[in-house]
Amino acid sequence: MRTLVGYATAKGSTRGIAERIAAALEQAGHTADLKNLASADTVREYDVLVVGSAIHNGQWLPGAADALDRLGPDLAGRTVWAFSVSSVGATSSLLSPRVARYLRRVTPEPQAMQTLRSAADVRRHRFFAGTISPGDWPGIGRVVFRLMGGHYGHARDWTDIDGWVAAVAAGSEDDAG
Repeated sequence: MRTLVGYATAKGSTRGIAERIAAALEQAGHTADLKNLASADTVREYDVLVVGSAIHNGQWLPGAADALDRLGPDLAGRTVWAFSVSSVGATSSLLSPRVARYLRRVTPEPQAMQTLRSAADVRRHRFFAGTISPGDWPGIGRVVFRLMGGHYGHARDWTDIDGWVAAVAAGSEDDAG
């Protein structure tokens, strides 16, 4: 299977996850092309799409959302798996466990996911936690981050990501979280 692993990143954390996904798909026998979504001009040559973006202010980055709009007609009939990267993932978080549990319950999907679902066969959307450095949340944001029990560094759960990719490679929703 020929698979596009498309991503939009702000600081590199999402790109790192996309690289891991592409490498795991290659190991599973897929041909995986890693590409920044902003530079994707067509997806016609791909059987499967795995697309993801960093989340800022609850939404995918503008480059990812714009790519979905631009690629919309090509998405019809394609199998798509999607991931979002923020402070709170499905199994890990940069925030305190209590805040993370609450946010997992109340955080809606980004608007880009609604666009994607209307254009393609989205198998699964998964949230992964990323990384954060002290300068990523300036001023009052840094104070709020610390008050929410935030910690700097990375919270990427590679085991969770690898398990999700195994389900993608197998084409199965059962183990995709």
